[in-house]
Amino acid sequence: MNSKLFKLAFLTALISAAAIAALFIPLNSSLAAGAFNPKPLFEVGVGDKSPEMLGESTDESKILNYDKFYYPAAMAVSEQENRIFVLDSIKNRICAYTLSGSLAYEIKLPFEHHAIDMTYFKNFKRFFIVFQQAASIGVVDIAENGGKAAISASKLLGLDAALGADKTQPVNIQNVWPCGASSSEKNTLLLTAFFCDYKNILVNYENGSLTKAKTDFKIKDYAVASSAGPYIMALDAGTAESRLVRENIADGDTDWHVLLKDLTLAKPGFNCRNIRIIGNDGAGCSYVEAHYGFGEDKIEKTFVYKFTKNGRFGGRTEIFQSPEMLTNRFVAVDAGGAIFYMKKDEKNNKIQFYKFTIDELN
Repeated sequence: MNSKLFKLAFLTALISAAAIAALFIPLNSSLAAGAFNPKPLFEVGVGDKSPEMLGESTDESKILNYDKFYYPAAMAVSEQENRIFVLDSIKNRICAYTLSGSLAYEIKLPFEHHAIDMTYFKNFKRFFIVFQQAASIGVVDIAENGGKAAISASKLLGLDAALGADKTQPVNIQNVWPCGASSSEKNTLLLTAFFCDYKNILVNYENGSLTKAKTDFKIKDYAVASSAGPYIMALDAGTAESRLVRENIADGDTDWHVLLKDLTLAKPGFNCRNIRIIGNDGAGCSYVEAHYGFGEDKIEKTFVYKFTKNGRFGGRTEIFQSPEMLTNRFVAVDAGGAIFYMKKDEKNNKIQFYKFTIDELN
């Protein structure tokens, strides 16, 4: 893939995967009036004056080459461990903060590639990292001692061998999701890829290696893995109804649930304009982000809806319309069901972290 095509592909994937259609939309009138004005758990500065600070100060409006993240690229959460993990790509590290905002430790990544997404397996103390324009997965095991941490093992594994004959063109990975098919001996990952023969790649990490990848699914759109079971999921959104579709990765069986009428698309007036799955909790509930407005370029409200594993509505909460920065994974669902959000405070040049809970049941 030539450099111009890759830059276009990378930017397209960023917008698609992170749903940044509303990235630079001004704050709506209801927020200005105080109807929605949450307080952050904590915030950290942008720059390099101290280890706690994240990213690199830059004017995104003047960026000519979208080939790296200057602000944090991704986040993962383990509330049970009192940790928010932040992928600080421009500094090639993972920062672990407590929920009160203290920097517990930083892990310098031993890879040359520019990291763009990560996931974390708590029981293994293991991170999986994917990179820009590289068909590889970084594996980092950490050991904690007295609240600090160090790398106990690391590997950079290419996908070529796992893909085998399935690989007919360059693979560019955008996201990595933990799958509930994992066991005490293996980690199962779902990778979403763009500009290649397939969108979803399922692979196991076992005994230090990647096993043969699965790329043939009944779900043809970009999917998300369930962290609570051996499933991948996608949305079938339409003007008549929207469905949450689930596929068993073992036997290929599928089931689906019709979502609320509120989540159908393209109706006139102030209505839902786009939706996406943002994750699952430990009970198998799915969380769907929905943007509302008078048009796709006129988003005024954003909510996260919770659905049980049987497809029943479990409530919703309002969140921000935009992370206000170019980033890949700015919202994460914890195993306990809390929703964490990472955004930029443009005025004060800080990265803020928020926690939302499902509190609206009507």
